[in-house]
Amino acid sequence: MSQLVFAQTGILSRFIFRQDRWRIMFWIVGISLATWSVPIVFKDLYGLEEQRNVMALTMENPAMIAMVGTADLSNYTIGIMTAHQMLLLTALVVGIMNILLVARHVRGDEEDGRLEMIRALPVGRLSNVHATVITYIMVNVVLAIISGLGLYALQIESMGLEGSLLYGATLGATGILFMSVTSLFAQMCESTRGTIGFSIGFLLIAYMLRAIGDISAESLSWISPLGWITKTETYGLNHWWPVISLVGMALVLFVITYLLNTRRDVGAGLLPSKQGRKYATSFLKSPIGLSFRLQRVGFISWAIGMFVLGVSYGSVLGDIDSFF
Repeated sequence: MSQLVFAQTGILSRFIFRQDRWRIMFWIVGISLATWSVPIVFKDLYGLEEQRNVMALTMENPAMIAMVGTADLSNYTIGIMTAHQMLLLTALVVGIMNILLVARHVRGDEEDGRLEMIRALPVGRLSNVHATVITYIMVNVVLAIISGLGLYALQIESMGLEGSLLYGATLGATGILFMSVTSLFAQMCESTRGTIGFSIGFLLIAYMLRAIGDISAESLSWISPLGWITKTETYGLNHWWPVISLVGMALVLFVITYLLNTRRDVGAGLLPSKQGRKYATSFLKSPIGLSFRLQRVGFISWAIGMFVLGVSYGSVLGDIDSFF
């Protein structure tokens, strides 16, 4: 029975990879180069312990804690500085990468009618979702290995093999989690826009919960999966349990996704669609109005993100005299 449900998964996986191979390559190369370049810059800028101690004092600001999380500021080595200032932010980028790429296949192919053509062939009911999951699990594993081994290859003091592999594994596990979140929302929404909107909304809520938790209510940090990332204490104590927890949560969401996929019709979503207006407004009939309507979720999301970023930088710059 399972063979029939997942029939031709391997062929579909190769097809998905062939479709996205350039996108995957650009994402992996871009994220890896950014990951490797930061510790090199930090080594040049903060090569002395006194310089790192000054930066540690700067990072005690609540706004900076909200942005990048907590760390062991009493032992602020190049490795800990890199993980503290870059791991969470890079994980956000990896999450967005998975949301955008996975939504194209688990909902985009269905919305555009390609899945009906695929279903006309001798493939299983869950083959398309399963092929997408397998393909992007492999992509995240490759990203984790390349990032981790690349950091270790820099041969920077305090950046050992275990910490480097943990850094890469955290990125990979975060990507797998948000891939599962996107797959789940794809079963609930009727459109790719809705899937991406809900998935990015989940990411933003997780980030805000972690930020509030790191500043004032630690329990919120434990609720947010992004809060688990800072608990790894990469290049310090090197805790692996957050990585296992992220992957475990993703596996649970994958099981739920498969069950929901078998309980809905092709093209339908489990969430009831909102009834629109009977007649369009004059603003919607204009090209600008239509464009805004189609992109309003992105506009609102980016506006909120830029506002939060502006508030964070404003808080830091307000104390610039104290830093000097």
